[in-house]
Amino acid sequence: MRINRLPGLWIGALFAFVVLAALAGVRAADWSYGADTGTFVQVVLDAFGGMHDGVERTTHYRFHWSPTLVLLWPFLAATHSLWVLQAILAAATVACAPLLAAIGRASGLGRAVAARVGAVVLVYPPLVAVGFGEFRDLGLLPVLALGWWLALRRRAWPWVAVCAVLLAGLREDVCLELAFAGLIVAALGRRDGDRALVVAGLGSAALGLVSDAIYALVVIPRVGPWPPSHFYDYPFAHGPLALLAAPLTHPLAFGAAILTLGRLTYLLEALAPLAFVPFRSRLMWLTLPGFAIVLLANSGLVWRMGEHYAALWIPWLLIAFAGGIATLRRQRGWTTAAFVLSAVVLVAFNPSHPQHYLQPSYHDLGAARAALACVPPGATVATHDEWYTAVAARRPGAMVLGDDPPPADWLVVADDYPNDTFAQTVLPRVRERVRNGTYRQICRYGAVAAYERTGVSKPSPTR
Repeated sequence: MRINRLPGLWIGALFAFVVLAALAGVRAADWSYGADTGTFVQVVLDAFGGMHDGVERTTHYRFHWSPTLVLLWPFLAATHSLWVLQAILAAATVACAPLLAAIGRASGLGRAVAARVGAVVLVYPPLVAVGFGEFRDLGLLPVLALGWWLALRRRAWPWVAVCAVLLAGLREDVCLELAFAGLIVAALGRRDGDRALVVAGLGSAALGLVSDAIYALVVIPRVGPWPPSHFYDYPFAHGPLALLAAPLTHPLAFGAAILTLGRLTYLLEALAPLAFVPFRSRLMWLTLPGFAIVLLANSGLVWRMGEHYAALWIPWLLIAFAGGIATLRRQRGWTTAAFVLSAVVLVAFNPSHPQHYLQPSYHDLGAARAALACVPPGATVATHDEWYTAVAARRPGAMVLGDDPPPADWLVVADDYPNDTFAQTVLPRVRERVRNGTYRQICRYGAVAAYERTGVSKPSPTR
């Protein structure tokens, strides 16, 4: 009797998922996820109510165009677990490995070489960092983009349409990438006389542009100005369009601002683990919008390796990597080199910074849990970022303290919370509100106190 063994790449992908999911469990238990995971927990749970959350304190649509996240609602509605959301991110991350291997096969690579290409994905540091980090909408981009490209290669037109729709509803910047990639696909189809490919490419591009137009012309005017535009403000240009024109209108100022060592090292961190193989393929052009969106930003946080913004270029760079391998004679040698380089960077210079995040966010989480338990289930409560995320799935009224505590029904704070901004700015403001009678202490456990806004309920004895 013949026993079909699970291919090695799938075993590796399953192992990687188990590791990422287990680490997510550790972080959830240690309350080490920041406010972003809590934001998307609330956004998804409020998918049919406007996608409101306690960080942005308004609809998420004011910041990003993410209707695709509605599809995650059943998972969170059934579990109310932030770990489930992080496990979805882990699954989406490791699924990129078999998808890229399948793309390699569709591009003419042998089965063994294609599997090796996929194996590189499992240790590619920027992607691993996305899978390990907090959930963001962009974390779904790599798996959807690779799925779209594979469907194109296999001429699975219904799946091309499905993936294109999901991409067009993921984020407004992803819509631009889809439009750009769709035009490249259409150009390739025209070159090869492939009418079906031209239609698929143009259709995908049109879908991305229409989705962005709906967001810009219909949604944004109703929810307020688009805050992320500040990432593209410079002394010589204000906003994305002005910045794109700046190389012509202010070339010297543009060069001085953008051509920096930090951005160069970022590019090296992206390309060196893949042994610069993507440059062997013309598909490297697919990465242009993603790298531009990241590298043109004025904040170093955007182009710091380990941040989720890398997802904007990761799938396109991986596609170019597979295409580059297909042009080389020593394919096994180059895939081995990329795997080793990625593994070395992952071990020695891990952009995920696990040593920082795999520890409790506060030294006395028992006190934090007890203080939060003082807050009635339906009340609004403002607290520290990590604590907000820990309770966001079961407290739709939870929000972050921010620099200026919001007028929540309750405030839960630790006097010795390890954050300089909190100690110097936020804590004095909380204490001032207590002194002037706006809030009164109801519970205290160690250094953690729960304060109720006066007039919210009948007085309760202090504990």
